Amino acid sequence: MSILRWAKGITILICIFLIVSGCGKNIPAIDPAVLQNKVSVLVITAPNLKEPAKTAFSKTLLSWRDTQNVAFEWISDVTGISEDQSRKIQTVPYDYIIVAGNELNRQLQSFASTIPDKKWIFIDDSISQSQAEVSASNIQWKQTGPGFMETQWGEWVKQQQVIGKSFEWVTVSTNPIPSAWAPSEEAERISLSDAEGWYPQFQLQVKQHGPDWLAVYSPLEASVLQRMKNLQVPIINMASTSIDVNWDAVLQSVLTQMQSKQLKAGIAPFTQQEVQVSKPQ
Repeated sequence: MSILRWAKGITILICIFLIVSGCGKNIPAIDPAVLQNKVSVLVITAPNLKEPAKTAFSKTLLSWRDTQNVAFEWISDVTGISEDQSRKIQTVPYDYIIVAGNELNRQLQSFASTIPDKKWIFIDDSISQSQAEVSASNIQWKQTGPGFMETQWGEWVKQQQVIGKSFEWVTVSTNPIPSAWAPSEEAERISLSDAEGWYPQFQLQVKQHGPDWLAVYSPLEASVLQRMKNLQVPIINMASTSIDVNWDAVLQSVLTQMQSKQLKAGIAPFTQQEVQVSKPQ
């Protein structure tokens, strides 16, 4: 009986050995190239992002995951980075962090510059009302860029000037009027709406100068625009110029950049294919 038990034991041991030695033979090894080429992306979007943008992000991120070997996380409706989110961004090995939304981009720019091991791509969703500067080598900022409004309105302003029309300008201190439109000798024709008590002085200047146009270069509240209409001078509200971002085109350019494993830091103006411009008539 003991010999029989011994034989059975040997048989069981042999079977176990064969099973163990066979493990893994039919399991494909992970390709090191796949691991090396995998891209990890964090997407952070602002709460006021339009529905077409949200739809584009959702569709594109899933496509990247399924076809481009991109792993992603998406944090939506962000107004500010919490301590937990900050800690996660600093510790998780994201290759790229994509941020969408003008105000959110401005809020996170300083924070992004303190994390040089992450590549950041900021994407504006409306016209930049102030000229941002990017000095950090790990940040690219997709936006309308410097000179955008001058490009959009330069020909019209020139035509008005040629026929002798004059302007009274309204803007803010961070968004200067192009010098070709209002040279330094005409500085008294520019009013800054972010200066305290600016409107009474503006009214006085309009009466003194008798302009043909009141040109609004930076956004004003609707109530202020209504008051300006009472001055009985035609208003051209340049600040109501808007853009619709072609998110499919923009995100394709982001993917191309990620695939090349390079980041062209600094301001990256939208191309004509990436935005559609709407101007007041």
